[in-house]
Amino acid sequence: MACIEKIYSVSALVGDGRCNANCGFCAGKYLRPQAKPNPNYEKNLEAAIKLSARYGGWSLSLTSSGEPTCDPASLTRALDIYKKCADQGAYFPNVNLFTNGILLGDEEFCKQYLPGWKERGLTNVALSIHHPDEKMQAEAYGLQSYPQFEKIVANVREQELGVRATLLLRKDGIDDSSSYGSAIEDLVEKGIDNITSWPIGNPDGTRNEFTPSRLGLFGIRRWLHKNAKLCHGHEWGGGVYDYKGNILRITDYVTKHDPKKDFVRQLVVFQDGTVAYSWIKEGALCMK
Repeated sequence: MACIEKIYSVSALVGDGRCNANCGFCAGKYLRPQAKPNPNYEKNLEAAIKLSARYGGWSLSLTSSGEPTCDPASLTRALDIYKKCADQGAYFPNVNLFTNGILLGDEEFCKQYLPGWKERGLTNVALSIHHPDEKMQAEAYGLQSYPQFEKIVANVREQELGVRATLLLRKDGIDDSSSYGSAIEDLVEKGIDNITSWPIGNPDGTRNEFTPSRLGLFGIRRWLHKNAKLCHGHEWGGGVYDYKGNILRITDYVTKHDPKKDFVRQLVVFQDGTVAYSWIKEGALCMK
């Protein structure tokens, strides 16, 4: 077994599991029974942040088994813990809120919460996007309508926060080189210039009925190779590309922990207080 030399990031689930969307392929539902107050959660989140920072970590991601903005108080508490850590030296240059973006179409919601979250250390809002067309986005989320992307981007940037996108690769959605290239151009035109993509799959990393074909995923990587310039690769696969001055990333949805490697992609803080070296807990426990 190798000694750990690097812990790149922390992903923390926050909130009570509520969600304002109705996806047929939700990856968080299996975690919702854990979304209850737990006495170990806050101290273990603090420990995970400090441990990752000690081993060169550079990113904190706040997500949920539901939609984190549906429980803004829990999100605020998590950022309070991060601010305490940052004030003590455990600082991350990237603190990202992963969200479906529905509530961020509301200007008043953004004015009420985003300034306080920014003050506590939030740097970016990462929108989960299934399609750059709002009608298709609404359909993917099981909604009648979805806010205009331009409105969400304007609301977030008005509060001096960065906007990123997680362009989700899904069968019959964005699933090949043609749909991927078109989506990238559309999102850049809508003002989003930092886009990460990964294929939808099962929480254990296996394929399911919503995962694009292997040929389609190969085509997307080929598109990046032909049209963008590789900046650097990730040790766990994928990499970061420069596309006309825009940042594109491609990676896997989950990375299984390999005890033979000298790095950890992320520490995951679950809502039951467990901290694991991976979204797959078995064989990857760090603290409970």
